[in-house]
Amino acid sequence: TGNDISREWTKLDEHILSAAVNDKHDFDLNGWKPSVKVGAYGEYRTREYKTREFIYNWEPENNTLPADFRKSDLPTLLSNSDNFGQDKLYLLEEPNMRDNYKGHNTMGAGYLAATLPFGKLNVYAGVRYEYDKMELVTNTRDDRPSPLSHFYKYSDLFPSLNTTYKFSDKLQLRLSYGKTVNRPEFREVSPSVFYDFDLAADVKGNTELTPCYVQNVDLRYEFYPSRGELISVALFYKYFDAPIEWTYTLSGGNRLIYSYTNADHANNYGIEVDIKKDLSFIGLPNFSWSFNGALIKSRVNFSGTTLMENRPMQGQSPYLVNTGIFYKNEKLQLDAALLYNRIGKRIIGVGRSEGTTSGNEALRVPDSYEMPRDVLDLSVSKKFGTHWEVKANIRDILAQRVYYKEFVTATLNDGTTKKVEQITRSFKPGRNIGLSITYKL
Repeated sequence: TGNDISREWTKLDEHILSAAVNDKHDFDLNGWKPSVKVGAYGEYRTREYKTREFIYNWEPENNTLPADFRKSDLPTLLSNSDNFGQDKLYLLEEPNMRDNYKGHNTMGAGYLAATLPFGKLNVYAGVRYEYDKMELVTNTRDDRPSPLSHFYKYSDLFPSLNTTYKFSDKLQLRLSYGKTVNRPEFREVSPSVFYDFDLAADVKGNTELTPCYVQNVDLRYEFYPSRGELISVALFYKYFDAPIEWTYTLSGGNRLIYSYTNADHANNYGIEVDIKKDLSFIGLPNFSWSFNGALIKSRVNFSGTTLMENRPMQGQSPYLVNTGIFYKNEKLQLDAALLYNRIGKRIIGVGRSEGTTSGNEALRVPDSYEMPRDVLDLSVSKKFGTHWEVKANIRDILAQRVYYKEFVTATLNDGTTKKVEQITRSFKPGRNIGLSITYKL
């Protein structure tokens, strides 16, 4: 039709200037040796994002294009310069200056922390103050510059506490607490729309986003059998006061537009296991095994006055598995690793209930899930003398297909219900093979 194919150019410039100063002082108070750290940090960041979009057009009556050009193979048609001109194909710019934005962010921070040893008990406590001011400049019109500034100012204190009790040189118990923050980025609060090739959909920011403050508690048991070996079991809990999540809407039939929103408060808790073990004891010298696994329960809770349903946090998998076999031979200067990763089914786009149907029931847009898949990576590196090194890797050897699915309950004609599983998107990411040769002077 002339509007089905477009070309888009985007340009992003970002500059960051930062400075930091830190100082540590050790005390000796009649044999008691605490230490104090103090520091300051400043950062200024500026960003400018511009985009231009063009569509192909032609005169419907007075053109000198081949009669069947609309049925031609598109790459052949568009790569032939003879098909372009005033009386042939030409490009029209579609001005959309509301998709452009500028951003300025200034942050100043200072901290004070102390290490307090009490025999087998060691306490590290501190507090950090942050002042953050962000200005986002967008346009209110598409056809000409029409700047409008949005300001976001934050002033926060972040306390932290980490206590370690050493039962022996090989065994210790940690209890820690910390407050952290996830502040919206420029593109997350910008109303501009950009195309995400991984999602195969448009993404739009939300100027009303607010920061998410997180309370973190961690209890960790650590055992070090020998040098380079570790067995760790941790219980953790996190409270999110306003988590930033992906949501999506339908536009123009089945066209998806993703955006960001603050959910109500959420809880996240679980158990994590870390293992690093040398495999010489089973007759495999130079080999080691690493394992990290977690079981996680997450929940976003909504008040009874909203149509939203309680659910797991967007992006949070119920389980994570990362493990690998490593080979290191210093004599041969050879290193190799085979890594395996798997995540559980997680929400990639948050659904919602909106409006009502003729039967006075809320319309439910289902959550969109990314399904589990197995990922296997292999890397090998070999040094030759002191100057040469060759590295090779294959990422995602299995290249399993990625599936996004929705799970809905359908009512049949006879009044019964049936669980329906719908594939909303599927693609095969393919393998990534890399080879590098390095010479060090």
